[in-house]
Amino acid sequence: MGRIPYITALSLAAGALHAQAATMACGGIGSDERRELAAQFGSANMALEFVLAGRGNYVADVDVTLTPAAPGEALSVKTDGPICYLQLPPGRYTIDAAYNGERKSASATVPARPGRPVRVTIAFPPGARDIDPAPVSPEEKRQASQP
Repeated sequence: MGRIPYITALSLAAGALHAQAATMACGGIGSDERRELAAQFGSANMALEFVLAGRGNYVADVDVTLTPAAPGEALSVKTDGPICYLQLPPGRYTIDAAYNGERKSASATVPARPGRPVRVTIAFPPGARDIDPAPVSPEEKRQASQP
């Protein structure tokens, strides 16, 4: 197996009076690691996925800032894998991501009721450093889309 996903824990304000912990784990370099990551973080309520536009190849080393719409602290990390599972307080979030100098943003709402994770895929344009002789197979894409 490849790298072990890392976990980041911090406080995000869920309101003006009290804070809740947010947990984030990134990884997913190979299909085995993606399955292990999904199994370990089955209670996640948000899943982030970082890919190259047009190719679908996964990318890591993405600078990500997750900012809650409600007053609170932002989470800023550099991913060590293309897939991140998060457990967040319910609410609306802005996801800002940067890879090879390209910046992308997305927003998502984490519902109060638990269920399947809200999935956010951010696609970056391929750069000169993104030469990959082994594109992602349809099977790998199918596996990655299932927690």
